[in-house]
Amino acid sequence: MHPLLRLPLMLLSLLWAMVVWLRGKLFDWGVLPSRSFPLPVICVGNLAVGGTGKTPHVEHLLRLLHAEGYRVAMLSRGYGRRTKGFRLARPGHTAAHIGDEPLQMMRNCPFATIAVCESRVEGMRRLLELPDAPQVVVLDDAYQHRYVRAGLNILLTEASRLYTTDHLLPWGRLREPASAAHRAQAVVVTKCRPGQWPDLKVAPGQLLYYSRIAYGALLGWSGGAGCAAPDVCGACVLLLTGIAHPEPLRQHLLERGAAEVVCLSFPDHHAFDRRDAARVNRSFAQLRGGCVVTTQKDAVRLQAIAAHLDAALLARLYVQPITVELSASPRAAGGSPTFNQMILQYVANHSRNRCMD
Repeated sequence: MHPLLRLPLMLLSLLWAMVVWLRGKLFDWGVLPSRSFPLPVICVGNLAVGGTGKTPHVEHLLRLLHAEGYRVAMLSRGYGRRTKGFRLARPGHTAAHIGDEPLQMMRNCPFATIAVCESRVEGMRRLLELPDAPQVVVLDDAYQHRYVRAGLNILLTEASRLYTTDHLLPWGRLREPASAAHRAQAVVVTKCRPGQWPDLKVAPGQLLYYSRIAYGALLGWSGGAGCAAPDVCGACVLLLTGIAHPEPLRQHLLERGAAEVVCLSFPDHHAFDRRDAARVNRSFAQLRGGCVVTTQKDAVRLQAIAAHLDAALLARLYVQPITVELSASPRAAGGSPTFNQMILQYVANHSRNRCMD
């Protein structure tokens, strides 16, 4: 950061801190309403803007709860969609209808009810009016959206940039000060490398967990239908992404034996258009026989420009699925529950949220 920018950004961050502090206090004092609902509600969020890995953690929760026999739903704002109001994800929807992350979740977790709504309160009401109303709701990216009072708040923070070492916007990437972490019952340090256990001091009573990305076998894009893809060992790869931090995926491909990985990066949640398609086609042509790898989130948005992508590119376009593996801190006291145990204990014990209106 240029020295001349440091002071203005610090002053703007101070102003932002005052606004955020006042908003938080209005919720704490009950001036701004916080509504509870008669079922377990789990909030997954972060303090920083983007890139902490919320989507695979939400999917992990949906799969875990479904396996235990619960009817589960995911509710989010539907960032990047071109629609308004409450919408249930349905076959035939695109990222423009419900957003890229909800669309990905609908495909990866077809057993779950996936819904989007700008108002989390209205979204919760509509979900509970469904004939097969969910028994558990997971709120995606709702840590700052306190109008719905979650019974369990899970705060994610990236291993390479813990919230304790970051600063408020615009000096840093935090939407709230680090002190806001106290609202979480559990904190998860995400995107850890094997053997990496960043030291993070949490509040008394908070549970601390660590997660790492688990990369699955590449799938053929094939217009959205998954099929096994060849190994990238020895291949030249064009890594096509519109996510916050593509570097871990680039490193993974190199570790898998790719001869070269050329990155074509777009902003997070980027809406691809025909000009982007031309750029992608040119980049693929320069590979001279290589393949293209993209993320699941990007794959659903690439549908919008599929008709403008070269047929040879689509035939060599592969999708990298990911899941997360979670573990307790090696420094945790004996008897601490695993992440899955913590989730299931909360849901089993809370047929209604503890805090009711």
